[in-house]
Amino acid sequence: MKLFMDACAVIYLIESQQEQGRKTRFLVDDARKSNVQLAISRLSFLECRVLPLKTNNTELLDCYDRFFRLPGLQVIELDATVIDIATELRANHPGSLRTPDAIQLACAITSRSDQFLTGDKKLTAIQEIKVTVVES
Repeated sequence: MKLFMDACAVIYLIESQQEQGRKTRFLVDDARKSNVQLAISRLSFLECRVLPLKTNNTELLDCYDRFFRLPGLQVIELDATVIDIATELRANHPGSLRTPDAIQLACAITSRSDQFLTGDKKLTAIQEIKVTVVES
């Protein structure tokens, strides 16, 4: 079993003290206890690290970097296959799917993830992979 986390889910995990953060931490802790593989895309490095770098928040940046170095965390690189699948997703879901979301979903599909964890309710319209939304 493999759980793919988009950048929003990683941000909830690391930063949120609200309900989304608690729910994300519960899901991730449960996955790790059950030996579920966690996966993220290389794009999440960019999306998660920009604000801490911009605001010079080294403590938060450290938290992200520790997460990105978790043993067993699979990082999906942005290669031609990912871009091809993302392109198809955007073409098949015009108007409802932004490029970063298409790339994240393509990474999850490429990695053969069983579940895509996000905070974006719009992504539930995607049928190519099981989408789980962390709601407040």
